[in-house]
Amino acid sequence: MKTETIHVNNKGEGIAEALTEVEFAANRSGMGDRAARKLRLIAEEMMEMVDNITGSFEADFSAEIDDKRCEMKLWKKHSDESVLEDGLSALHSEGVTGKLRSLLQSRFSDLKEREEELEAIGIRRVDAGLLEESGHSESENAYLWTMESYGLSAFDAMTTNDDDNWAELGHSIIASLSDDIRIYIFEDKVELTVIKELEEKSSDKGYAIRPEFDVLRQVPVPKSRFQVRIVQRMYKPLEWKAPVSKGVKVEKSRIPSDSSAEGSLHTLIYSSAKLTADEAAPCVLLLHGGAFLFPAMPYHYRLANTIAREIKCRVIMPMYDLAPDFVPPCQQEEAFEVYCHILNHPTWYHVDPERIAVIGDSAGGTLTAALMLMLRDRKVQLPLGQALLYPSLDARLTSDSMKKYRDVPVCNGDSIRIYYKLCRSDEYKGNNDYRSPVEATSLKGLPDAYVETAEFDALHDDGIAYAKRLKWEGNKVILNETQGTVHAFDMAKNSSVLQHTMAQRIAFLKEVLEKD
Repeated sequence: MKTETIHVNNKGEGIAEALTEVEFAANRSGMGDRAARKLRLIAEEMMEMVDNITGSFEADFSAEIDDKRCEMKLWKKHSDESVLEDGLSALHSEGVTGKLRSLLQSRFSDLKEREEELEAIGIRRVDAGLLEESGHSESENAYLWTMESYGLSAFDAMTTNDDDNWAELGHSIIASLSDDIRIYIFEDKVELTVIKELEEKSSDKGYAIRPEFDVLRQVPVPKSRFQVRIVQRMYKPLEWKAPVSKGVKVEKSRIPSDSSAEGSLHTLIYSSAKLTADEAAPCVLLLHGGAFLFPAMPYHYRLANTIAREIKCRVIMPMYDLAPDFVPPCQQEEAFEVYCHILNHPTWYHVDPERIAVIGDSAGGTLTAALMLMLRDRKVQLPLGQALLYPSLDARLTSDSMKKYRDVPVCNGDSIRIYYKLCRSDEYKGNNDYRSPVEATSLKGLPDAYVETAEFDALHDDGIAYAKRLKWEGNKVILNETQGTVHAFDMAKNSSVLQHTMAQRIAFLKEVLEKD
């Protein structure tokens, strides 16, 4: 049900009518009073932004409500005035509501000269594909701010001890009540969309997650193709910046891959600063996680840096092609081709082909397990060890943890099912052993394994089942069941649990790489 379009301005005209219309529309859609009040409260926050704007401001408001979702939209044509004429202080200094209010007054031309500066607060230029996916004309030019991108940017800033923006999210009523907020700044207009999912969601407050991971409860969980695209555009550029820490060097390379659309994969090679340039060092192939949808995140780069520094080795991290544009088994074949190229050209990468190990987290754990089976089945030299961190290994999605942990932070049963659909897993054309290693016909003859699970993780049972099968079929396995943790707890970089667990990961890798 769509409401009438109501004209509002910062003199208060139309505002009361808009609020009443939202509440009536909610009631006409069959909602209860509680749900209707929530929608009215969101509308009130939107109207408060309008009411507090200085200078002349006029816009149009409408809402579209069905039994699952409500979209409220506020849009206006550009005025001659600009909120950014005196710089970006308005966007940087105020809370979430203040930033939204400032963005509603900004113009495309204001942002064009300041793209890099604006990325820090989640404002990015959007391409035709993303505009089309959100129902806009792909021929338009626009900048976009979303709560998803702002939340992730704020989380990254918080992990570097700059948490002002993160605190804003916690105090914002509209951010707390909404499932998504988007502001498009086109060449001729500005459009604010606030989205509220109407299906009641359960709370994770009953889980005994360790307090040091409480911050991860606020990390946005992308659950739509649009949100996935936003995250891809946020973090894909990191691979070109190649974050590096003290005591580590990094170089960029391209590794040939027939399965890749470009014929090769952009790859980062992290090396301990203690290694000489041409020294044949131990090698760790790092396959990053992200449901095959997301690029390497900041914690993946930290993991690469830590391994290179602590083990005095080279860490090779390929940036495989991402779904939904490239779906499995593309990523599995790319991992296989990268491994074989390293193995067959060790002098190119200055590695010892007899001392290779593989590590992967989440979907990277899927790739690691699949790679071991592919190498064994195709009679290629196996690495000395495999480390799987909170891996995804059972494509049936029927485990007890998948059913139980549907609402935990970072990644949960509900989001995993959505990711499988985005990866079109029901159309999977590859070997099911590699897609779902827990179901593999045989796990015999595989390298020593380190399997790590997170307690409150929908994928918890995947790791347990895989470790048990590995051991039952004669493989050496270390199972580390971390307690009070959630999926991708590496994101909380100052966690004492992570520090202890990282030491166990490093110890395993050192042990297998130092084998005679």
